[in-house]
Order: sequence, then structure tokens, then C-alpha cells
Amino acid sequence: MTMPTRLAGKIEQLKTLLVNADDFSLIMNYFLDDLVPDPAFRAKGKPLKDKTIEQRFRGVLGILQERLAIQSAGPAQMMAALWLKDFALAHGAFALGNRLGMVFYFRDLDMGLCALGALDGSMDVMFSRFSVYDGIDPSKSLHIDRSKRRH
Repeated sequence: MTMPTRLAGKIEQLKTLLVNADDFSLIMNYFLDDLVPDPAFRAKGKPLKDKTIEQRFRGVLGILQERLAIQSAGPAQMMAALWLKDFALAHGAFALGNRLGMVFYFRDLDMGLCALGALDGSMDVMFSRFSVYDGIDPSKSLHIDRSKRRH
């Protein structure tokens, strides 16, 4: 399969992978290897100022902290969060307990992916694909889909 070279094509490819791929490492690897190094991608990113998306990131990270029983002195801390308005794409890096992670989210899909790696030298990375549902009980508004395997 030929990989797209233009930014819009790469982002469409990421969306397709996010919706269809079963191996979440393929999705995150595409994001990190094909999009993040792209100068056009980096140039489009502006600091995220959307409180709704920031709240969604906090919600997902809170669920991960609870379900994975990650011991932490406080909630997850976003270290950087960027917004690509033309593509309705937010992404960022965060710290959660003794782990570092990456997350991205498409507003038009209300779907994203989170990768969480340990800082203990292990190669363990946990992935969670998530969807956000508006208009229902807030305690049930986030759905975490795990790949059922550790990477």
C-alpha cells in the first residue's frame, strides 16, 4: 500500500487506522513516525485552548488511572497539548504516576488513542482507543477499548 505524502492524506490515513485497526501500536507508530516528524504537521499545531477537549483528555486519563490502578500523588498532568484546527485534531503528552504517555483525538470522530509507557526501563506500553459520547450520563460518557494485548 502506498502511504500518503501530503499532510491531509496522512491525517486521513491516521483516521482510517484509528477507526479500523485492531493493533493499536500500528496506529500510534503511524502517528509518531509519519505525522510528528512532518514539518507541515508541526507548523499547523497551535496550543490547545478548547476546554471541552481538555476535559475529555482529563476524563480519559482519569479512567486509565483508575482502571490500571496507577499510584499517583495527583491526577495526570498534561505536559503539552496542541490543536490542528484544519483537521479537528488535538494531541499531547502527559505524565501519569510513573508513566509517560501520548494521546490524540479527532473532534469530528469523537475518538482518539492513548499510549502509556512505563519509566522503569521495561518495554511495556498500554494502548487505549476511546470514544466520547455526549448527551448521556457523564459517568458513562467515555468508552475505553483495549486491544486485549500488551505491547
